[in-house]
Amino acid sequence: MRVVQGIVVLFVLVSNFSFAEPRSVDAGEFDIAGVKLGMRLKDAVAAITAKLDIKKDEIEFEKFLRPNPVTKTKEPYYLIVKKGGASITVHMQPKVPRDIEDPMLVSSVIYEQPWTQENVRAMKNMALEKYGEPSNGVVGSSYQWCGKPHSNPGFGCFEFEGAKLEYSGTKLQLTNFLYQQAVIDFMNKRITSKPMF
Repeated sequence: MRVVQGIVVLFVLVSNFSFAEPRSVDAGEFDIAGVKLGMRLKDAVAAITAKLDIKKDEIEFEKFLRPNPVTKTKEPYYLIVKKGGASITVHMQPKVPRDIEDPMLVSSVIYEQPWTQENVRAMKNMALEKYGEPSNGVVGSSYQWCGKPHSNPGFGCFEFEGAKLEYSGTKLQLTNFLYQQAVIDFMNKRITSKPMF
């Protein structure tokens, strides 16, 4: 009888742990190496140089500038910083609505380290310490923080619902698809026309 009771208690504990309520957090308030989503390029550069104690010339900007469909100017769409075996890539998107003085904003920040068991352990611990309990709980190898987590923690966060932070192994990625969607909507609006036939 005690064995059966023990199994039931263990099952209840595991069920409660595995299916904990999703936690809603504003990942848009998070930063990676001082860089937040929505920052202007110059603010992102200032933040990352201060946080990592590096000079601006240690930042590698995209060499081939690409057209900004909103302002019609050419801009860098990413920058990379490498320090201590790790790399940080900051992706930019055109700002909508149009802003001539600050045409680009941060849409994604990715931090990566070489894969070792120690790096995995250290990154996992630091992510939990810095960002708190993930929206999808701590079961599994991938953690996500967001404002609109799925009701089933196993599914994590909805992909296109705003800012999301994801940790997996030795990679940490902060993204907001809505910035890219704003550019897509802008482009679609530009080419939309009334049928004339």
